[in-house]
Parts: sequence; structure tokens; C-alpha cells
Amino acid sequence: YRIEFRASPRFGANAFALPSGVIVVTDELVKLAADDAEILGVIAHECGHVYHRHILRSVLQNSAIVVVVTLVTGDVSSASAIGGAVPAFLLQSRFSREFEAESDAHAIELMQRAGVPTKHLAIMLESLEKSHRPKADGDDDKAGMMDYISSHPPTRERVQAIREADDAK
Repeated sequence: YRIEFRASPRFGANAFALPSGVIVVTDELVKLAADDAEILGVIAHECGHVYHRHILRSVLQNSAIVVVVTLVTGDVSSASAIGGAVPAFLLQSRFSREFEAESDAHAIELMQRAGVPTKHLAIMLESLEKSHRPKADGDDDKAGMMDYISSHPPTRERVQAIREADDAK
């Protein structure tokens, strides 16, 4: 894996993995972290996306949708329109909730093997949620709707699973 740090005020505190194994961490995420272990947790999570080939799997799944639409409708132009929307969808949703859970489990395993308490990943997830959710302003209905439409599992579920892994150790 190669880790790159980039300034990205537009995207804020964030990290993402590329199919090539490059993991990009924004400077804003580094500033948000209380310590290096929190950054390590995020990097371990992104390593999970690379290790499990989530980006490739997402592309293949979405390509299969285009093929099915073409076969069912017989309309190549509709399939092309859907195909054009797929990259935009991938950029917005990144990975499925299943992939996020799989990457969290990968991060837990890596952190435990390295002797780093997984609570640091849980703390970072909570910090990231707070930094990305100023719009909800404590409105549980809005926050709940964001969890429902998000590609990521709700942060509280992820944090609970991570903390349980620490307790089970």
C-alpha cells in the first residue's frame, strides 16, 4: 500500500482507497484526529477496502446491472445512460454497507495484531460523523434519514461492533 496525504478543504476530513492500493488521507482528517492511533485505524479500514477489492467488486456489480437492463429492455441507450450514471453513483456512495462492515472487521484484525486498541477507530468514526453532520443540528429525524440513505452503516452500529471487539479481546 502507498499512503498519500492531500489537502482537500472541499471534501473535509476523509480517506479513501484506490484500486491500485493507494490510500489517500486528507490533511483535514489528520487535523481532526486526537492521536496517531486514530489515523492508523482509518488507514487500516481503507486497507480492508483494497485487500477485499471492494472497488473492483462495486464496478462489476454495477456493470451487471447495465447488462440486465439491456437484456430486459432491449434498449442499449437506456443501459448506456445507466452506465454513465454508475461512476457518479460510485463516487457518491463509495461502497456498500456490507463492504464497510467487512473493512471495519479488517481494521479490527490489523489493529489487534499490532497491539493498537480498536477504540481509537471507534473514536475517530465518532469524530468524523460529527465533522460531516453539522447540518443535522441534533435533529434525530434528519440524522436517521442520513443513516438510512448512506452507503455506510450507522456510526453507532459500527462503533458498538468495534468496542465489542476490544472488550472480547
